[in-house]
Amino acid sequence: MTAGDSPSAIVIGAGVFGASLAEALSSRGWRVTLVERYAPANVRSSSGDLSRLLRCGHGTGSSTDEWYTRSAWNARARWKEIGEEEDRELLLTTGALWFARDEDGWDTRAETLMGELGVPCERLDPARARELLPGLRTDDLSFVLHEPEAGVLRASEAVRTLVRRSLRRGTELVLGTAVPARDAVVVDGERLTADRIVWACGAWLGKLFPEAAPVRATRQEVLYWDAAPERRQGPAWVDWSVAMYGLPDVDGAGLKILSDRPGPPFDPDTSAREPDPAAVAEVRVYIAHRFPELADVRLLRAAVMHYELTPTRGFLVRPLPGQDRSWLMGGGSGHGFKHGPALGDYVADVLEGRAELAEHLLDPAVVRT
Repeated sequence: MTAGDSPSAIVIGAGVFGASLAEALSSRGWRVTLVERYAPANVRSSSGDLSRLLRCGHGTGSSTDEWYTRSAWNARARWKEIGEEEDRELLLTTGALWFARDEDGWDTRAETLMGELGVPCERLDPARARELLPGLRTDDLSFVLHEPEAGVLRASEAVRTLVRRSLRRGTELVLGTAVPARDAVVVDGERLTADRIVWACGAWLGKLFPEAAPVRATRQEVLYWDAAPERRQGPAWVDWSVAMYGLPDVDGAGLKILSDRPGPPFDPDTSAREPDPAAVAEVRVYIAHRFPELADVRLLRAAVMHYELTPTRGFLVRPLPGQDRSWLMGGGSGHGFKHGPALGDYVADVLEGRAELAEHLLDPAVVRT
């Protein structure tokens, strides 16, 4: 790169992480090539679903909870801003309810942290929660935590919007299969190079870099259910203790109610994508317990997607060991959309030397290898 030239970057993967980074870099004048095997937000990826929850509550008790809470709150503002600029409502502010089964659990820790950081939340009596979510069974709940500014993203549309913004600024979208070649990328036989190469290829990250990026993919059933009109809207909700969550009907797709528990190992290239009847039945049993009036609800659509998990369930951002130009960015763990554009801005800052890389993003399990 000569003096006065714009820096260049190749970003591999046009899911929410790769699209967010490409959008951030292109907005700063970088020359960006975005490489995608299929299409942005395609159904084979973990970014290809219709809707995703954006909430800020993090209460694991880890020292990183504050970082993730701030990042999600910043992402909320960025999704709103991007939607307004594109005249598209990408984030629907529905609010979110957390079903707390005891007074000293995840929900209480999240409540405390959000209060300290100025993220709106309030503790509700279960009876009040039933007003927001009619038909909710609450006899086993201690309280309900309400995040009024949480919401639901039009997920695949949000990714495509990020890519369109980047393309308008001159980003080149290259469709093809990318493989690493030292400080370069080979796409269908053509060698590409740039000042920075960022591998943001989701579940494929662990397949390409098994030692540097211990990212494993897990199978996840995505389920949409029919319901009467009065049951289709309302806040999103999370039942953390049993790893279930639900989203209201977005664009007529149906109620999204599913398990957040990581499923069995999944190969995004070869694993079967037919829904597992046992997994569907498990969610149906939960629905009958938590929403008795929906006990006989009809399943509208079922699909199979995947999470990509690091050993700590946190994000992974780090230089590729032994290579000067190449970076890794992944480990969405089902939470990438909560942070997408905020994480893209942050990683762009790191690549430009404007910010230090947070130690936890290196993932301790990776640092030890």
